[in-house]
Amino acid sequence: MDNKIKYSCAAEGVFRAGILTLIVLVIYSIITSYLTASMKVTSVSYIVITLVSVLYGAVYAAKKAGEKGWLMGIMVAAIYMVVLYLVKVVGGGSTDIGMTEVTRTILALGIGTLAGMLGINL
Repeated sequence: MDNKIKYSCAAEGVFRAGILTLIVLVIYSIITSYLTASMKVTSVSYIVITLVSVLYGAVYAAKKAGEKGWLMGIMVAAIYMVVLYLVKVVGGGSTDIGMTEVTRTILALGIGTLAGMLGINL
């Protein structure tokens, strides 16, 4: 398979992960507009939403690429986290990278790797 096609598979995985994130965040926002959620619950929810989105995007990209699932998963997770950081900065968030962001990125890379291997075998 051509390298260009593999990169497009990773890009499609990131795109699908982003769309899933948007859909789930809209649903979460609607729910929290009626119910109150503590900051701890919100923080855990964002991490879970991130990991589920990376899982979905990595499985999709690896399945579509057909080889090197672990690499596709890492690529999807890394690009997704960079895009998430850029959206945060452009949206007015701080440019500081704290322990929460580092932990979320490490978890996303691990989940992406495992999901990519899973996507090859589906």
